[in-house]
Amino acid sequence: MLIRFSVENYLSFKDKVVLDLEAASIKEYPENLFYSSHNKESTLLKSAGIFGPNSSGKTNIIRAAAFMKNFILNSSKESLALKNLPIEPFRLSTSSEDLPSTFEIVFFLEKFKYRYGFSLTSKAIESEWLFITEKRKEEKLFVRAKQNFSFEKKFSAGLKGKFELVNEMTRSNTLFISVLAQFNHTLCLMISNWFSKILIAHDTEHIALVDFTAKLMATGEYRKLINDVIKKSDLGIESIEEKLQETARQKNYSYEFLSSVFGDDEKQYSVKTSHFKYKENVKYEKIYFDLITNESLGTQKFFGILGPLLYTIKEKGIIWIDEIDARMHSILLQDVIGLFNSKKTNANGAQLIFTSHNTNILRKGLRRDQIMLTEKDKYGVSTMESLHSKRIGIRNDATFEKDYLTGKYGAIPGLGSQLDLFGNIIGLSDLFGIT
Repeated sequence: MLIRFSVENYLSFKDKVVLDLEAASIKEYPENLFYSSHNKESTLLKSAGIFGPNSSGKTNIIRAAAFMKNFILNSSKESLALKNLPIEPFRLSTSSEDLPSTFEIVFFLEKFKYRYGFSLTSKAIESEWLFITEKRKEEKLFVRAKQNFSFEKKFSAGLKGKFELVNEMTRSNTLFISVLAQFNHTLCLMISNWFSKILIAHDTEHIALVDFTAKLMATGEYRKLINDVIKKSDLGIESIEEKLQETARQKNYSYEFLSSVFGDDEKQYSVKTSHFKYKENVKYEKIYFDLITNESLGTQKFFGILGPLLYTIKEKGIIWIDEIDARMHSILLQDVIGLFNSKKTNANGAQLIFTSHNTNILRKGLRRDQIMLTEKDKYGVSTMESLHSKRIGIRNDATFEKDYLTGKYGAIPGLGSQLDLFGNIIGLSDLFGIT
Protein backbone atom coordinates (compact mmCIF):
# COMPACT_ATOMS: atom_id res chain seq x y z
CA MET A 1 0.00 0.00 0.00
CA LEU A 2 1.19 3.49 -0.85
CA ILE A 3 1.43 5.89 2.08
CA ARG A 4 3.28 8.88 0.64
CA PHE A 5 5.12 9.95 -2.52
CA SER A 6 7.21 13.09 -2.86
CA VAL A 7 9.32 14.73 -5.56
CA GLU A 8 11.56 17.80 -5.62
CA ASN A 9 13.34 19.69 -8.40
CA TYR A 10 11.79 17.69 -11.23
CA LEU A 11 9.96 19.12 -14.27
CA SER A 12 7.72 21.92 -12.95
CA PHE A 13 8.27 21.06 -9.26
CA LYS A 14 11.08 23.24 -7.98
CA ASP A 15 10.22 22.69 -4.33
CA LYS A 16 9.18 19.48 -2.63
CA VAL A 17 5.58 18.39 -3.24
CA VAL A 18 3.93 15.51 -1.40
CA LEU A 19 1.09 13.21 -2.35
CA ASP A 20 -0.05 12.00 1.07
CA LEU A 21 -2.47 9.06 1.24
CA GLU A 22 -2.61 8.96 5.03
CA ALA A 23 -6.15 9.94 5.96
CA ALA A 24 -6.78 13.14 7.85
CA SER A 25 -8.89 13.14 11.01
CA ILE A 26 -12.16 13.98 9.26
CA LYS A 27 -15.36 11.97 9.30
CA GLU A 28 -16.88 12.03 5.80
CA TYR A 29 -17.02 8.90 3.63
CA PRO A 30 -15.38 6.41 6.01
CA GLU A 31 -15.84 3.71 3.32
CA ASN A 32 -13.13 5.51 1.30
CA LEU A 33 -10.49 4.41 3.83
CA PHE A 34 -8.41 1.35 4.61
CA TYR A 35 -7.71 0.49 8.19
CA SER A 36 -4.28 -0.99 7.57
CA SER A 37 -3.60 -4.52 8.74
CA HIS A 38 0.11 -3.55 8.82
CA ASN A 39 -0.41 -0.80 11.37
CA LYS A 40 -3.67 -0.37 13.25
CA GLU A 41 -2.91 3.31 13.81
CA SER A 42 -2.47 4.01 10.09
CA THR A 43 -5.54 4.79 7.99
CA LEU A 44 -5.02 5.15 4.24
CA LEU A 45 -7.02 6.62 1.37
CA LYS A 46 -8.28 4.25 -1.32
CA SER A 47 -8.05 6.93 -3.98
CA ALA A 48 -6.88 10.48 -4.65
CA GLY A 49 -7.85 12.86 -7.44
CA ILE A 50 -5.54 15.61 -8.68
CA PHE A 51 -7.31 18.69 -10.09
CA GLY A 52 -6.05 21.96 -11.51
CA PRO A 53 -5.76 24.09 -14.66
CA ASN A 54 -3.87 23.03 -17.76
CA SER A 55 -0.08 23.14 -17.35
CA SER A 56 -0.32 23.32 -13.55
CA GLY A 57 1.63 20.12 -12.87
CA LYS A 58 -1.02 17.37 -12.70
CA THR A 59 0.57 15.20 -15.36
CA ASN A 60 4.04 15.87 -13.95
CA ILE A 61 3.08 14.06 -10.74
CA ILE A 62 2.25 10.99 -12.83
CA ARG A 63 5.51 11.42 -14.78
CA ALA A 64 7.48 11.64 -11.54
CA ALA A 65 5.95 8.38 -10.28
CA ALA A 66 6.66 6.74 -13.65
CA PHE A 67 10.28 7.93 -13.61
CA MET A 68 10.87 6.53 -10.12
CA LYS A 69 9.35 3.16 -11.01
CA ASN A 70 11.19 2.81 -14.32
CA PHE A 71 14.53 3.94 -12.93
CA ILE A 72 14.38 1.42 -10.08
CA LEU A 73 13.58 -1.38 -12.52
CA ASN A 74 16.08 -0.41 -15.24
CA SER A 75 19.02 1.55 -13.77
CA SER A 76 21.30 -1.47 -13.42
CA LYS A 77 21.07 -2.46 -17.09
CA GLU A 78 24.41 -2.56 -18.88
CA SER A 79 22.98 -0.58 -21.79
CA LEU A 80 22.80 2.49 -19.50
CA ALA A 81 26.37 2.18 -18.17
CA LEU A 82 27.88 5.03 -20.19
CA LYS A 83 24.78 7.17 -20.66
CA ASN A 84 23.67 10.31 -18.87
CA LEU A 85 20.70 9.78 -16.60
CA PRO A 86 17.38 10.88 -18.16
CA ILE A 87 16.50 13.39 -15.46
CA GLU A 88 15.02 16.83 -16.06
CA PRO A 89 15.30 19.24 -13.12
CA PHE A 90 13.33 22.46 -12.82
CA ARG A 91 14.86 24.63 -15.54
CA LEU A 92 13.29 28.05 -14.91
CA SER A 93 15.56 29.03 -12.04
CA THR A 94 19.34 29.41 -11.89
CA SER A 95 19.23 28.21 -8.27
CA SER A 96 17.83 24.77 -9.11
CA GLU A 97 19.05 23.78 -12.58
CA ASP A 98 22.31 22.28 -11.29
CA LEU A 99 20.87 20.72 -8.12
CA PRO A 100 19.88 17.06 -7.86
CA SER A 101 16.30 15.88 -8.27
CA THR A 102 14.87 13.92 -5.34
CA PHE A 103 12.25 11.17 -5.18
CA GLU A 104 10.95 9.42 -2.07
CA ILE A 105 8.21 6.90 -1.40
CA VAL A 106 6.77 5.48 1.83
CA PHE A 107 4.84 2.22 1.61
CA PHE A 108 3.71 -0.92 3.39
CA LEU A 109 5.14 -4.23 2.16
CA GLU A 110 4.33 -7.50 3.89
CA LYS A 111 4.31 -6.65 7.60
CA PHE A 112 6.49 -3.56 7.61
CA LYS A 113 6.65 0.09 6.60
CA TYR A 114 9.49 1.23 4.33
CA ARG A 115 10.85 4.62 3.30
CA TYR A 116 13.00 4.60 0.18
CA GLY A 117 14.37 7.42 -1.93
CA PHE A 118 17.22 8.81 -3.99
CA SER A 119 18.67 12.07 -5.32
CA LEU A 120 20.39 12.26 -8.70
CA THR A 121 21.75 14.50 -11.41
CA SER A 122 22.24 13.61 -15.06
CA LYS A 123 25.72 12.35 -14.17
CA ALA A 124 25.35 10.31 -11.00
CA ILE A 125 23.38 9.19 -7.97
CA GLU A 126 24.05 11.75 -5.24
CA SER A 127 22.34 9.90 -2.39
CA GLU A 128 20.09 6.90 -1.76
CA TRP A 129 18.44 5.52 1.37
CA LEU A 130 16.22 2.74 2.69
CA PHE A 131 14.62 2.70 6.16
CA ILE A 132 12.26 0.27 7.86
CA THR A 133 9.71 0.70 10.62
CA GLU A 134 8.95 -2.65 12.25
CA LYS A 135 7.10 -1.41 15.31
CA ARG A 136 7.23 2.29 16.11
CA LYS A 137 10.88 3.22 15.59
CA GLU A 138 12.31 3.82 12.12
CA GLU A 139 15.67 2.11 11.54
CA LYS A 140 18.28 2.47 8.79
CA LEU A 141 18.86 -0.41 6.39
CA PHE A 142 21.30 1.42 4.14
CA VAL A 143 22.35 4.99 3.32
CA ARG A 144 24.44 6.03 0.35
CA ALA A 145 26.29 9.31 -0.23
CA LYS A 146 27.70 9.23 -3.76
CA GLN A 147 29.84 6.04 -3.72
CA ASN A 148 30.07 5.76 0.06
CA PHE A 149 27.70 3.17 1.57
CA SER A 150 26.71 2.38 5.13
CA PHE A 151 24.34 -0.43 6.01
CA GLU A 152 23.09 -2.55 8.87
CA LYS A 153 24.54 -6.02 9.36
CA LYS A 154 21.18 -7.78 9.21
CA PHE A 155 20.52 -6.12 5.84
CA SER A 156 23.90 -7.15 4.38
CA ALA A 157 23.51 -10.71 5.68
CA GLY A 158 21.13 -11.43 2.78
CA LEU A 159 24.05 -11.85 0.35
CA LYS A 160 26.23 -14.12 2.52
CA GLY A 161 29.55 -12.33 2.29
CA LYS A 162 29.09 -10.86 -1.19
CA PHE A 163 27.77 -7.52 0.00
CA GLU A 164 31.07 -5.64 -0.29
CA LEU A 165 31.55 -7.03 -3.81
CA VAL A 166 28.10 -5.77 -4.84
CA ASN A 167 28.95 -2.45 -3.26
CA GLU A 168 32.06 -2.15 -5.44
CA MET A 169 30.14 -3.19 -8.58
CA THR A 170 27.51 -0.49 -8.16
CA ARG A 171 28.15 2.19 -10.77
CA SER A 172 27.86 5.86 -9.90
CA ASN A 173 24.79 6.14 -12.17
CA THR A 174 23.06 2.99 -10.87
CA LEU A 175 20.75 2.59 -7.91
CA PHE A 176 22.12 0.33 -5.17
CA ILE A 177 18.71 -1.24 -4.63
CA SER A 178 18.55 -2.22 -8.32
CA VAL A 179 21.93 -3.94 -8.17
CA LEU A 180 21.00 -5.76 -4.97
CA ALA A 181 17.80 -7.01 -6.62
CA GLN A 182 19.88 -8.35 -9.53
CA PHE A 183 21.96 -10.29 -7.01
CA ASN A 184 18.78 -11.77 -5.50
CA HIS A 185 18.84 -9.90 -2.21
CA THR A 186 15.49 -11.02 -0.79
CA LEU A 187 14.15 -7.68 0.45
CA CYS A 188 15.35 -5.71 -2.58
CA LEU A 189 13.77 -8.29 -4.88
CA MET A 190 10.50 -7.86 -2.99
CA ILE A 191 10.70 -4.07 -3.29
CA SER A 192 11.56 -4.28 -7.00
CA ASN A 193 8.61 -6.62 -7.54
CA TRP A 194 6.33 -4.21 -5.63
CA PHE A 195 7.33 -1.39 -7.98
CA SER A 196 6.94 -3.58 -11.07
CA LYS A 197 3.27 -4.18 -10.26
CA ILE A 198 2.42 -0.48 -10.13
CA LEU A 199 0.43 0.41 -13.25
CA ILE A 200 0.81 3.88 -14.78
CA ALA A 201 -1.64 4.66 -17.58
CA HIS A 202 -1.24 7.66 -19.86
CA ASP A 203 -4.21 8.76 -21.96
CA THR A 204 -1.96 9.17 -25.00
CA GLU A 205 -1.36 5.40 -25.04
CA HIS A 206 -4.95 4.20 -25.04
CA ILE A 207 -4.13 1.49 -27.61
CA ALA A 208 -1.75 -0.02 -25.04
CA LEU A 209 -4.66 -0.07 -22.59
CA VAL A 210 -6.83 -1.89 -25.13
CA ASP A 211 -4.08 -4.47 -25.66
CA PHE A 212 -3.70 -4.87 -21.89
CA THR A 213 -7.40 -5.63 -21.44
CA ALA A 214 -7.43 -7.99 -24.42
CA LYS A 215 -4.48 -9.94 -23.00
CA LEU A 216 -6.24 -10.07 -19.64
CA MET A 217 -9.39 -11.48 -21.27
CA ALA A 218 -7.28 -14.16 -22.94
CA THR A 219 -6.34 -15.51 -19.51
CA GLY A 220 -9.95 -16.56 -19.06
CA GLU A 221 -10.84 -15.51 -15.52
CA TYR A 222 -11.45 -11.89 -16.52
CA ARG A 223 -13.47 -12.53 -19.69
CA LYS A 224 -16.89 -12.94 -18.07
CA LEU A 225 -16.32 -10.09 -15.63
CA ILE A 226 -15.29 -7.64 -18.37
CA ASN A 227 -18.23 -8.66 -20.55
CA ASP A 228 -20.66 -8.24 -17.66
CA VAL A 229 -19.40 -4.71 -16.98
CA ILE A 230 -19.46 -3.74 -20.67
CA LYS A 231 -23.02 -5.01 -21.07
CA LYS A 232 -24.22 -3.08 -18.01
CA SER A 233 -22.50 0.13 -19.17
CA ASP A 234 -25.19 0.84 -21.80
CA LEU A 235 -22.71 1.17 -24.66
CA GLY A 236 -24.97 -0.74 -27.06
CA ILE A 237 -22.54 -3.68 -27.06
CA GLU A 238 -23.81 -7.19 -26.47
CA SER A 239 -20.40 -8.76 -25.80
CA ILE A 240 -16.69 -8.40 -26.48
CA GLU A 241 -14.19 -11.06 -27.46
CA GLU A 242 -10.48 -11.11 -28.18
CA LYS A 243 -8.92 -13.01 -31.06
CA LEU A 244 -5.23 -13.76 -31.50
CA GLN A 245 -3.83 -11.97 -34.54
CA GLU A 246 -1.83 -14.02 -37.00
CA THR A 247 0.10 -10.97 -38.18
CA ALA A 248 1.45 -8.63 -35.51
CA ARG A 249 0.78 -4.96 -36.10
CA GLN A 250 3.40 -2.31 -35.52
CA LYS A 251 3.18 -0.91 -32.00
CA ASN A 252 2.85 2.84 -31.60
CA TYR A 253 3.33 2.86 -27.84
CA SER A 254 5.80 1.85 -25.14
CA TYR A 255 5.71 -1.85 -24.28
CA GLU A 256 6.57 -1.22 -20.62
CA PHE A 257 2.94 -0.90 -19.53
CA LEU A 258 2.13 -4.42 -20.73
CA SER A 259 5.44 -6.05 -19.83
CA SER A 260 5.02 -5.09 -16.17
CA VAL A 261 2.21 -7.67 -15.99
CA PHE A 262 2.62 -9.98 -18.98
CA GLY A 263 6.43 -10.16 -19.18
CA ASP A 264 7.77 -10.91 -22.65
CA ASP A 265 4.47 -12.20 -24.02
CA GLU A 266 4.23 -10.35 -27.33
CA LYS A 267 1.06 -11.99 -28.60
CA GLN A 268 -1.34 -9.44 -30.02
CA TYR A 269 -5.09 -9.57 -30.17
CA SER A 270 -7.82 -7.96 -32.19
CA VAL A 271 -10.89 -7.05 -30.17
CA LYS A 272 -14.37 -7.58 -31.62
CA THR A 273 -17.62 -6.15 -30.29
CA SER A 274 -20.88 -7.93 -31.00
CA HIS A 275 -24.16 -6.15 -31.74
CA PHE A 276 -27.63 -7.37 -32.63
CA LYS A 277 -28.88 -6.69 -36.10
CA TYR A 278 -32.64 -6.14 -36.24
CA LYS A 279 -35.21 -7.09 -38.85
CA GLU A 280 -38.50 -5.27 -38.40
CA ASN A 281 -37.56 -4.43 -34.79
CA VAL A 282 -36.88 -8.08 -33.96
CA LYS A 283 -33.40 -9.43 -33.22
CA TYR A 284 -32.24 -11.04 -36.45
CA GLU A 285 -28.57 -11.93 -36.07
CA LYS A 286 -25.31 -10.98 -34.36
CA ILE A 287 -22.74 -8.97 -36.24
CA TYR A 288 -19.20 -8.07 -35.18
CA PHE A 289 -17.34 -4.77 -35.27
CA ASP A 290 -13.64 -4.13 -34.79
CA LEU A 291 -13.17 -2.14 -31.57
CA ILE A 292 -10.42 0.11 -32.94
CA THR A 293 -11.89 0.64 -36.41
CA ASN A 294 -15.64 0.82 -35.73
CA GLU A 295 -16.21 1.90 -32.13
CA SER A 296 -15.88 5.40 -30.67
CA LEU A 297 -12.76 6.60 -28.88
CA GLY A 298 -14.83 6.77 -25.70
CA THR A 299 -15.74 3.07 -25.98
CA GLN A 300 -12.12 2.19 -26.71
CA LYS A 301 -11.00 4.19 -23.65
CA PHE A 302 -13.54 2.55 -21.35
CA PHE A 303 -12.68 -0.96 -22.55
CA GLY A 304 -8.97 -0.20 -22.32
CA ILE A 305 -9.09 1.17 -18.80
CA LEU A 306 -11.39 -1.58 -17.53
CA GLY A 307 -8.72 -4.29 -17.58
CA PRO A 308 -6.07 -2.38 -15.61
CA LEU A 309 -8.69 -1.26 -13.06
CA LEU A 310 -10.01 -4.76 -12.44
CA TYR A 311 -6.48 -6.19 -12.36
CA THR A 312 -5.45 -3.60 -9.76
CA ILE A 313 -8.47 -4.40 -7.57
CA LYS A 314 -7.80 -8.14 -7.75
CA GLU A 315 -4.06 -7.85 -7.12
CA LYS A 316 -4.42 -5.25 -4.32
CA GLY A 317 -2.22 -3.01 -6.43
CA ILE A 318 -1.72 0.67 -7.23
CA ILE A 319 -2.72 2.38 -10.46
CA TRP A 320 -1.96 5.94 -11.58
CA ILE A 321 -4.14 7.25 -14.43
CA ASP A 322 -3.53 10.53 -16.21
CA GLU A 323 -6.60 12.33 -17.62
CA ILE A 324 -8.97 9.65 -16.37
CA ASP A 325 -11.96 11.69 -17.56
CA ALA A 326 -10.80 12.02 -21.19
CA ARG A 327 -13.52 10.71 -23.53
CA MET A 328 -15.50 9.25 -20.65
CA HIS A 329 -19.02 10.20 -19.53
CA SER A 330 -19.30 11.67 -16.03
CA ILE A 331 -21.55 8.85 -14.78
CA LEU A 332 -19.15 6.14 -15.96
CA LEU A 333 -16.33 8.11 -14.36
CA GLN A 334 -18.17 8.21 -11.03
CA ASP A 335 -18.62 4.43 -11.26
CA VAL A 336 -14.91 3.89 -11.93
CA ILE A 337 -13.88 5.94 -8.89
CA GLY A 338 -16.65 4.32 -6.85
CA LEU A 339 -15.18 0.91 -7.71
CA PHE A 340 -12.12 1.80 -5.63
CA ASN A 341 -13.90 3.66 -2.84
CA SER A 342 -16.45 0.88 -2.25
CA LYS A 343 -16.24 -1.46 0.73
CA LYS A 344 -17.88 -4.17 -1.34
CA THR A 345 -15.57 -4.12 -4.38
CA ASN A 346 -12.34 -2.89 -2.77
CA ALA A 347 -11.82 -4.24 0.68
CA ASN A 348 -8.28 -5.51 0.19
CA GLY A 349 -6.01 -2.51 -0.35
CA ALA A 350 -6.06 -1.45 -4.02
CA GLN A 351 -5.39 2.27 -4.63
CA LEU A 352 -6.19 4.67 -7.48
CA ILE A 353 -4.45 8.00 -8.12
CA PHE A 354 -5.80 10.01 -11.05
CA THR A 355 -5.75 13.42 -12.68
CA SER A 356 -8.89 15.05 -14.03
CA HIS A 357 -10.53 18.25 -15.27
CA ASN A 358 -14.05 16.92 -14.63
CA THR A 359 -15.39 18.90 -11.70
CA ASN A 360 -18.57 16.78 -11.49
CA ILE A 361 -16.48 14.34 -9.45
CA LEU A 362 -16.25 17.01 -6.74
CA ARG A 363 -20.00 17.00 -6.13
CA LYS A 364 -20.02 13.87 -4.00
CA GLY A 365 -18.05 10.77 -3.16
CA LEU A 366 -14.63 12.26 -2.36
CA ARG A 367 -13.32 13.36 1.00
CA ARG A 368 -11.53 16.68 1.39
CA ASP A 369 -8.20 14.87 1.85
CA GLN A 370 -8.76 12.93 -1.40
CA ILE A 371 -8.94 16.13 -3.47
CA MET A 372 -5.48 17.39 -4.48
CA LEU A 373 -5.15 20.82 -6.12
CA THR A 374 -2.23 21.88 -8.31
CA GLU A 375 -1.26 25.46 -9.15
CA LYS A 376 1.61 27.13 -10.98
CA ASP A 377 2.92 30.56 -9.99
CA LYS A 378 4.31 33.33 -12.21
CA TYR A 379 7.79 31.80 -11.94
CA GLY A 380 6.59 28.50 -13.44
CA VAL A 381 6.73 26.62 -10.12
CA SER A 382 4.03 24.00 -9.52
CA THR A 383 2.65 23.29 -6.06
CA MET A 384 0.14 20.73 -4.79
CA GLU A 385 -1.97 20.53 -1.63
CA SER A 386 -5.03 18.61 -0.56
CA LEU A 387 -8.24 20.58 -0.19
CA HIS A 388 -8.21 19.70 3.51
CA SER A 389 -4.69 21.01 4.19
CA LYS A 390 -5.11 24.00 1.84
CA ARG A 391 -8.24 25.29 3.52
CA ILE A 392 -8.59 23.82 7.00
CA GLY A 393 -11.87 25.65 7.62
CA ILE A 394 -13.78 24.06 4.71
CA ARG A 395 -16.84 22.21 5.96
CA ASN A 396 -17.56 18.67 4.81
CA ASP A 397 -20.99 19.77 3.53
CA ALA A 398 -19.55 22.58 1.36
CA THR A 399 -20.40 22.64 -2.35
CA PHE A 400 -16.91 21.66 -3.49
CA GLU A 401 -17.58 21.87 -7.23
CA LYS A 402 -19.26 25.29 -7.12
CA ASP A 403 -16.68 26.75 -4.74
CA TYR A 404 -13.83 25.37 -6.84
CA LEU A 405 -15.21 26.77 -10.11
CA THR A 406 -15.70 30.23 -8.58
CA GLY A 407 -12.05 30.28 -7.54
CA LYS A 408 -12.53 29.89 -3.80
CA TYR A 409 -9.85 27.20 -3.59
CA GLY A 410 -7.57 28.51 -6.34
CA ALA A 411 -6.18 25.98 -8.86
CA ILE A 412 -8.28 27.29 -11.79
CA PRO A 413 -7.17 28.96 -15.04
CA GLY A 414 -6.35 32.65 -14.58
CA LEU A 415 -8.47 34.04 -17.41
CA GLY A 416 -9.84 37.07 -15.60
CA SER A 417 -13.22 37.69 -14.02
CA GLN A 418 -15.10 37.61 -17.35
CA LEU A 419 -13.18 34.55 -18.66
CA ASP A 420 -12.78 36.60 -21.86
CA LEU A 421 -9.92 34.58 -23.31
CA PHE A 422 -10.09 35.98 -26.86
CA GLY A 423 -11.59 39.42 -26.20
CA ASN A 424 -8.60 41.69 -26.73
CA ILE A 425 -6.57 39.80 -29.31
CA ILE A 426 -5.59 42.23 -32.08
CA GLY A 427 -6.59 41.04 -35.54
CA LEU A 428 -9.11 38.48 -34.34
CA SER A 429 -12.06 40.42 -35.81
CA ASP A 430 -10.38 40.59 -39.21
CA LEU A 431 -9.56 36.87 -39.09
CA PHE A 432 -13.22 35.92 -38.65
CA GLY A 433 -14.64 38.75 -40.76
CA ILE A 434 -16.31 40.43 -37.78
CA THR A 435 -17.12 44.13 -38.21
